[in-house]
Amino acid sequence: MEAVAEGLWALAEHHEQRREIGKAVKCLEAICQSPVSFLPIVEIKTRLRVAALLLKHSHNVNHAKAHLERAQLLLKSIPSCFELKCRAYSLLSQCYHLVGAIPSQKQILNKGLELTAISGDGFAGRLWSCNFNSQLANALIIEGDYNGSILALQQGFNCAVEMCYPELQMFFATSILHVRVMQWDSTSLVEESVNRCNVIWESIEPDK
Repeated sequence: MEAVAEGLWALAEHHEQRREIGKAVKCLEAICQSPVSFLPIVEIKTRLRVAALLLKHSHNVNHAKAHLERAQLLLKSIPSCFELKCRAYSLLSQCYHLVGAIPSQKQILNKGLELTAISGDGFAGRLWSCNFNSQLANALIIEGDYNGSILALQQGFNCAVEMCYPELQMFFATSILHVRVMQWDSTSLVEESVNRCNVIWESIEPDK
């Protein structure tokens, strides 16, 4: 059955390259709807791919969300699969954001952050932590929780520092400045954020 799945994945990729997204989705959903069971990992990868296509090329958020929630359910019974779990959390967070389910979005992002905290997966784990903290900060801004948003962004900034990744540090530093400007409860904190941005900017090599 794995050969069948690989064939359908390849056919879906062919249709995607030809911008025939509907056909690509049908190829992938043939795996999910098959009367013969595929390995859980095959179904998980397929559902994540369907969801990514739907989110990128359509407005069918609920359809994508259904695939992701099923994938997440399957992932609960698998002890490893760090990368797939992070992808599922990130995509599901995007779905919840698009439908305005901010409490559900925060819950799934916190699960993602818990996973990265215990994974010990080095650089990749820190990158996912940055992803989740960035999305969490955005969700908190929507709720008007400026302090919570800055805390999430600071966590992301700390990860970027640990990775020695100045461009990513700049992203979080400017995001913090943006929130400080929106909140503006302290001119000194705004100035401090501006100064940090300047320091990071000066540390980035000119060719970057």
